[in-house]
Amino acid sequence: MGYQPTPQQLSIHNSTKRFRINCQGRRSGKSYSAAYEILPWLLTPNTRGWIVSPSYNLSQKIARIIKEDIMVKLKLPIENKKEVNGDLYYMKLAGLNSELSVKSADSPESLIGEGIDYLVIDEAAAMPNKLIWEQYLRPTLSDRQGWCLMVSTPRGFNWWHKLWSRGGDEKFPDWESWQHSSSESPFFKDQIEDLKKELTDETYRQEYEAQFTSFSGKCLPYSDAIHTKTNLKYNPGLPTYVSIDFGYRKPAVVVVQVDHKSKGLPTLYQIDEIAMVENIKTEDLAERVRKLPYNVVAYFGDPAGGGRSSQSGISDIQIFWRKGMRVRFRKDAMTRNVVNGVSHMRRWFEDANGDSHFFVSSKCKGSITSYQNYRYPENRAEQAVKEEPLKDGVHDHVNDALRYLICNLFPIKSRMAGVIDW
Repeated sequence: MGYQPTPQQLSIHNSTKRFRINCQGRRSGKSYSAAYEILPWLLTPNTRGWIVSPSYNLSQKIARIIKEDIMVKLKLPIENKKEVNGDLYYMKLAGLNSELSVKSADSPESLIGEGIDYLVIDEAAAMPNKLIWEQYLRPTLSDRQGWCLMVSTPRGFNWWHKLWSRGGDEKFPDWESWQHSSSESPFFKDQIEDLKKELTDETYRQEYEAQFTSFSGKCLPYSDAIHTKTNLKYNPGLPTYVSIDFGYRKPAVVVVQVDHKSKGLPTLYQIDEIAMVENIKTEDLAERVRKLPYNVVAYFGDPAGGGRSSQSGISDIQIFWRKGMRVRFRKDAMTRNVVNGVSHMRRWFEDANGDSHFFVSSKCKGSITSYQNYRYPENRAEQAVKEEPLKDGVHDHVNDALRYLICNLFPIKSRMAGVIDW
């Protein structure tokens, strides 16, 4: 079948532990190793197993490898069926009464059922909380003393990190853990340098070096010495964009020019702002934006601005449209995810090589203050308690406006914030 396991994959296959936690970088073969862990059990009569991921699409990835790359090539008699609602997908081997079910953590009610012999959890760290594991998944393994393999890239020091830590703790003899970077894979080495240019250091270390990184403290690596420019002026030769966070009390507007000819990422120059203005009406804000002395290529904004205003009866975006400014926005889940969006915009402040691709005029004092003070919520121990930045009603609006601009101009192509499409 052509499967030649790497030393990293082989160490997982040779393990006899009941609970195995594989922390591994992207595109390093973790889905294939999971598929080949399942195969012997699917070929064993009267066995039941599950693949569970944060979404059905992710869960079916491993199932497709089993079916198309393995079972079809072996000409095994496969029986496939779906529930009427199309949510629950089964794979069965005719004559063996062995069954593999594909499920999603988005539907916890589907995770209640009879005991199973094995469980593979793909992208486990991306599941919302530990309750999915503790209340729904772990109990399914009790009756038949089933085993579990969790594979994932890390997502900070969350609940999955705690489970991963059990692999090195003598108090948990049934657990074993691994941590393998993408650079260890022979299929990945030629892509490393390009990725370092595209990603922030934090994102690269998390997604490809499989390191657990903290999201505590400042959201953006902003430095006055690097990012603030006193002589930054409007360049008529560069395209100019305006992005708006309509806000509730303190809307924000950023004016950014883009140099697509720079090496690596395009360079962004913020030349102007409307920030830290309290209780300005949308009509007045739109008029101020309309009078900006720049040749604006496009306007971007918050998708929430499309909602109807209780006072005027029309939406914020409609107000801008009526003044000749057609505000554009993306409504896809990846763009609207704040955590992904912030990670996506960080690379312009500092990529994995330590280079900056975003600069702001010293006259944009409100924006500079906002970039410097944009933070993650912290507890008393000064550790981040959640990955989404703090919405303090002051510093978040400018950052939201910049995020809308970057995510519209350079869309996030995959679930992982870090892949861009120019």
